Amino acid sequence: MSITKEQLIDLLQDSEFRGHFTSDQVYELLAAQIRQLREKHQWTQAELGDRAGMQQVQVSRAENPDYTGSRISTLSKLARALDVALIVRLAPFSELIDWVANLSPASFEPASFDEELFTLEYGASQTRASAALVSAIDECFKNVDIDTYRRSDTLDQRPALAAAHPAISEGRYTNATA
Repeated sequence: MSITKEQLIDLLQDSEFRGHFTSDQVYELLAAQIRQLREKHQWTQAELGDRAGMQQVQVSRAENPDYTGSRISTLSKLARALDVALIVRLAPFSELIDWVANLSPASFEPASFDEELFTLEYGASQTRASAALVSAIDECFKNVDIDTYRRSDTLDQRPALAAAHPAISEGRYTNATA
């Protein structure tokens, strides 16, 4: 059964429901995630337990949505064995509502570090390249008054100002630094 954001907001207005719901979500969703990730790796509970340095019965309890005694240290060991991050933090209800309303099979299977390494490296290199480009543009145009450039009507004036980089003539560069 799926629930819309609007339905969830209505239900969460009752403080007693809110308390039970937030507690239940932690255990139920973590249990489902642990089980799904273990099955993705095609491991038994005993195999995951061995990899996490714990007994099979501890894995079984962690995968039980009705068990409310999982400790952060246990979850941390399981996350390490599954090669995913464990994030435990207090958050506003808006994040919980968004997360619950957008649950999907993909949200239960975070990629392992190795599975997302290319994305992490590519994203970091793209961020560095973007920062370098912005810095280069800033340096090229630090003495250019954009308003004067935009008011230039003659063909003789604009090419001289825009020659260093086409972004300025295309209107993509809007903030010159002094």
